[in-house]
Amino acid sequence: ARDAAREAGRALREAEKAARDAALAQQRAAREAEKARREAARAETAPPTTTVDASALPPDLAVLWRSPEPPRRGPRPSLTLDQIADAAIALADAEGIGAVSMARLAESLGFTTMSLYRYVSSKDEVVSLMADRASGRPPVVGREVGDWRARVELLVSIQQPVLFSHPWLAQTGTVLHAVGPNRLAWMEAMVAALEDTPLDEATKVAAVGTLASHQLDELRLFASWTDRERAVQEATSRSYDMDGMLLAVATPDEHPALVRAATAGAFGSAMDDGPVSFGTTLLLDGIAALVARSEGRAGA
Repeated sequence: ARDAAREAGRALREAEKAARDAALAQQRAAREAEKARREAARAETAPPTTTVDASALPPDLAVLWRSPEPPRRGPRPSLTLDQIADAAIALADAEGIGAVSMARLAESLGFTTMSLYRYVSSKDEVVSLMADRASGRPPVVGREVGDWRARVELLVSIQQPVLFSHPWLAQTGTVLHAVGPNRLAWMEAMVAALEDTPLDEATKVAAVGTLASHQLDELRLFASWTDRERAVQEATSRSYDMDGMLLAVATPDEHPALVRAATAGAFGSAMDDGPVSFGTTLLLDGIAALVARSEGRAGA
């Protein structure tokens, strides 16, 4: 009877999870539609035409600011850095960042490995190009959107699906330092969103950096959860049920809080976030508290 009750409970949790997944998919589709509408109504900023002294940058960053070379004449057209980045992104999206090597990348582009070295000198340069290219350009987010929080939430809600579509971004530290034209535009947009607050410049940068770090941490958690689900399904032909697993090992006497949470399906819904995740909302609440304290000091 206990086994039957447990199976019934597991089936109910799986049905509830399926319903949550369906609702989440619907929410994501609505967000994507809203994102497309916003981007159509608000012109994206064009990549800057800027002359940069690349010699002052490390090689893996200098490649991000290199001026495009004129097309080469001959039967075989030359590559562009964007083409190299796009091919590498396609490899990483399909097989993970570990699949991106100079040999595999050259093969996918129809070039030899040696010819690829004419454009990029190392995998580090390729990963920098990938990270900046995958980020895309931020939309123009001005005061018409609302206050600082509305602007930050809009930027995060647009950036979050981009990150989750490229989970390899959280598996390389290069993304933190690949400050190319796109990444620089995102940094500008995020810091500028706080310009109406009384926070000093160092606090604004620290707040934006904490938000960015949190987004990457969430992406790592999502990627780990996805890998675990895949491994469990391959090993057992069953879906990964964190709540059911905890109920199988936790006892009401020793772990009453965990049993209550797992019975409520809390662990299975932990990954189901809206346009702005629960963790991001907590961070924004913290920034709001900083703003309120700064306003209080300014008015004193």
